[in-house]
Amino acid sequence: MRIDIIDSPASFSVVNKEVPYLTSFKLRGSWGVIGDQTVPGSLYIPTMSGSQNNWLISAAKLYQFGTPGAVSSSVTWQDIVTLNYGFDARFLKGKLGATVEWYTRDTKNMIVPQEGIPVTFGTGAPQSNYGSAKTKGFEIQVDYNHQFKSGFGFNLVATLSNAITTITKYGSTKSIDSYYVGKTYGEIWGYTTDRLFQKEDFVLDANGKPIRVTVPNEAGTATYSINQLADPGNVAIQGRLQGGNFYFGPGDVKFVDTNGDGYINPGNRLIENANGEADYGDLSVIGNSTPRYLYSFRADLNYKGFDVSAFLQGVGAREVWGQGFLAIPGFTSSNGAMPQAFAGDFWREDRTDAFYPAPYDLAGSSTSYNFNVQTKYLLNMAYLRIKTLSLGYTIPVSLTSKIHISRLRVYAALENFFTFDHLGTLPIDPEEIEGYSMWNTSNYNLSRSGVGVPTYKSASFGVQLSF
Repeated sequence: MRIDIIDSPASFSVVNKEVPYLTSFKLRGSWGVIGDQTVPGSLYIPTMSGSQNNWLISAAKLYQFGTPGAVSSSVTWQDIVTLNYGFDARFLKGKLGATVEWYTRDTKNMIVPQEGIPVTFGTGAPQSNYGSAKTKGFEIQVDYNHQFKSGFGFNLVATLSNAITTITKYGSTKSIDSYYVGKTYGEIWGYTTDRLFQKEDFVLDANGKPIRVTVPNEAGTATYSINQLADPGNVAIQGRLQGGNFYFGPGDVKFVDTNGDGYINPGNRLIENANGEADYGDLSVIGNSTPRYLYSFRADLNYKGFDVSAFLQGVGAREVWGQGFLAIPGFTSSNGAMPQAFAGDFWREDRTDAFYPAPYDLAGSSTSYNFNVQTKYLLNMAYLRIKTLSLGYTIPVSLTSKIHISRLRVYAALENFFTFDHLGTLPIDPEEIEGYSMWNTSNYNLSRSGVGVPTYKSASFGVQLSF
């Protein structure tokens, strides 16, 4: 066994001449700290924005200035501390290879707003180095190649990676809508869905319509007007989630009373209130929008002039709460059209097993009434896509050389033709990033799901010539 010391003191390799299964092995490791210089200049300087007032005073418009933003006198760089360690190995006379790496990335002195600023302060809270976050992840690549005596050969490459970011310091924030200590980046809070209400869940009048009654609210200080429940002792009151002319009735969503208090509500949306108690009502973490377990697979095969190549990639876990008319039925009645997934599967009296609730105009909202963020309509954005698939044939040189051609290959290729996902017939591309495109990085479509630039499909046929 021979050990080779590499230039870097943090790595060394082993070349094994005694065991044929292990060809080489290299350990790697690194640690470093670097300052993050991406600190906006506006954090140092309190500026006042000026504009002309629209009110006329003595037949003239006055010029006005806004309240300057508060700044911290001690803003400095964020410190990025990284630790990487892994190995590279080859086996079976170099035919099988593996690269494995684990890493952590600590963002210390993270720039976040100062906590404890009252709403009467008059301007936004100053930002400074009050927070920290930690990312842990890994990357794996495995490859294998072999050429048989028959002429058949192949090369396979597979990759897998994952990363999780957790907030480790963030003042005294306890709101689930903000960062808080222990929060996983990308987590989605929402209700747990039970089912859709049916007519038998309510007390009906002679015309078969639910009877409206009033019941006390959670604090007993006011009342909710709701459709009378047939079994009020076993069904939680959802009055907090109503509004306008919307009352939960047959065909609407029934949520799970996870804290058992008889009401469905979000509490004060606090991880911990002043008494040290959880105060987020019936909400819980129901998903995470960060792509997890990103993977890919590439295969190249050849045999006597024929070649096949395929490249697949995907995401193992990701959830998104949809926005807009392609993800939320009834987002706005002015759309004039809707996906067939909605039009053919909404609740009505002769279709009580429908997936989507009874129609209602949400007036441009993606998070109200039947579509409060919840488990039932959370989009599962995990997918597998065959990015490229090609088939070719190279005509033997013994034939092409007669016409002075050194290489002649004909081929056919498909790109992005096949996608396997959990979105059913919803016209949403699971690979698309909401609100952005490759040409316009601004939020040009207001984050509405599925209305960005989709991934194009293409088919091509061709001939490759070398003289």
